[in-house]
Amino acid sequence: MKTDTRHIILCDNVALPDSLAGTTPNHRILKLINREGLANRNMIVKIHSFASHLQSKMPDRTRDLIEIAAFIYAADRQIKRGTTDQVEFTSWARELIFCIPVRDLSFWQQADINKKLEDALIFITGDKSYQFHFTKRIGSDPLTSLFHNDEIVSMPMNTAATYPVALFSGGLDSLAGVVSLLEKTPDKVIITSHRSNSSTTRVQRRVYDALKQAYPNRLFYHPLECTLSSVRASEETQRTRFFLYTAVGYALAQAYGQNELNIFENGITSINLSKRQDVINGRASRTTHPKTLGLLQEVFSSVAIKSFKILHPFLYWTKTEVVASLKQYNQQGLIAATVTCTKTFLGFKNRTTASHCGYCSQCVDRRFAMYASQLDKYDAIYDFDLATEAFPCNDARTHVVDYMRHAHSFATTHFGEFCESYLDPLADLTAYTPTFKEEEEVTKLHDLYQRHSAAVQRAYRGMVDTHYSIYGPPLPNSIYEVVNERRFQRDQAECLADDIAKILITAIPIALASTKVNHENALNDQIQALLKRDEVAYEREYPAVRFSFSTVVPDHSSTNADSDLFIEAKYIRRSTPPSKVTDQLAADIMKYPPGAYKLFVIYDPERRIKDDRSFKRDFEKRSNSTICIIR
Repeated sequence: MKTDTRHIILCDNVALPDSLAGTTPNHRILKLINREGLANRNMIVKIHSFASHLQSKMPDRTRDLIEIAAFIYAADRQIKRGTTDQVEFTSWARELIFCIPVRDLSFWQQADINKKLEDALIFITGDKSYQFHFTKRIGSDPLTSLFHNDEIVSMPMNTAATYPVALFSGGLDSLAGVVSLLEKTPDKVIITSHRSNSSTTRVQRRVYDALKQAYPNRLFYHPLECTLSSVRASEETQRTRFFLYTAVGYALAQAYGQNELNIFENGITSINLSKRQDVINGRASRTTHPKTLGLLQEVFSSVAIKSFKILHPFLYWTKTEVVASLKQYNQQGLIAATVTCTKTFLGFKNRTTASHCGYCSQCVDRRFAMYASQLDKYDAIYDFDLATEAFPCNDARTHVVDYMRHAHSFATTHFGEFCESYLDPLADLTAYTPTFKEEEEVTKLHDLYQRHSAAVQRAYRGMVDTHYSIYGPPLPNSIYEVVNERRFQRDQAECLADDIAKILITAIPIALASTKVNHENALNDQIQALLKRDEVAYEREYPAVRFSFSTVVPDHSSTNADSDLFIEAKYIRRSTPPSKVTDQLAADIMKYPPGAYKLFVIYDPERRIKDDRSFKRDFEKRSNSTICIIR
């Protein structure tokens, strides 16, 4: 069924243009009100420290830019995408049409400016399309919280000085970046952050206070508060947040007479190479991807009518190298103040003083980096301790297995295979990293991923040396079991086949204990019921899994995973010679594509197969398959 993803967003009481009348039902028309004095205000944007001494340095066009970014961010949070099992582009992406009042109408109505905005937003978000209808903003600006704040104290500013400007999130990478700026320049450093809730605000204040204590009188801090008012966000991917964040950073840089903005994130996270289908389009974070930065540079340079640069100093650094830089500057004591976790909203039960869940993908990345850099004793408190405890849920194991599989794939990938496997994403990268020639650029990226893989292995050895003894009892369902079983070295379809086989070997004999199977369709009915029963669990551990059921070839399948899994069921009757089953399996193997993984479920209540081990070995070593014999 086709899902209509078109939405119109009317900002600050702009009327619906005649050209859009009747094109979209009312329930997909969103009204956003930010301007003070207008009724039904449902979003609040505050930019602290844009004091009177900066107002003259902020042209109308820059004010427009920040308001446009704020409206886009607010709409992004209120317009729901697809559900987590919808990996297709058509299910996930939206078509968004914005009607926004602006001060500098002639500038924003230019076709090339609209095109630059649209291109940047489509890449950042993975949405289908963005359209803009700009109208003239009526009336003068009142003293609003957008650019004025009575609490601001004017700061002296040397207009001849160079002030590095940086984005500051309160996370580990941004901390390391700000520290590196403070260490490398004698001048003051200007930082800005986005505050969307009280928890984020507390973290950023805590890290900022720690930085102030370490570097007295060296920072100008301009936090941005942008939140919804009187409405609850229905979409939390927040892909457009970075556009708002950088727009404010651009405005600050321009107000201080600077033409550069620093962002800090390790290269592995920024580039985000992945073959997983469930992270395509909007699911793949592209916020600090070099193409994102290049496209935003074009937007900001057009607004400024001069070259404006977004710098990415950590692009060729691993997370471990970023963390290690804090040790280089003897500032590892600041690490515990930062927060990297994406699940802080949950509330932690295992350790009430914890600041991190310990098992989301960001926590896993941080834990490995801390052990690899031998700074784990300076780390924050985790509700789940990856190095000493069993996984608390399927999600935890999935994140760790995926993380290690990702590192393992690059550790065993030579340069030529790296280029071939990631041809399209590498093309996007090299087009927006003009510092090096293309081959040199790809070589640097390959080396980056090789160093990351080595760091992951070093981190695991650190965990073993610190916490795991061969003389102690084994820790079931833990990172040590994952490594010992080498689960991360197998693709997702093979792991899924093993998990399904374990369930069926136990459940099928029980289900058929009092029921005689007369034909394969009856066996398939039992398999289907068991798979449907556990489908939610499979979707948790294998987020892209979808089952389809049929009595034709294949009997069952799981598609859209890392690689397809096809399930074939065979019922061996008393009269069935084993050679016939062998011929059937051989024929089935030939009809599937080479990359497809097969699970053969063989129900053999009469024990017609005499040597299970030899039977399974002969097939499994010659084909991409698992043989599950059930009695």
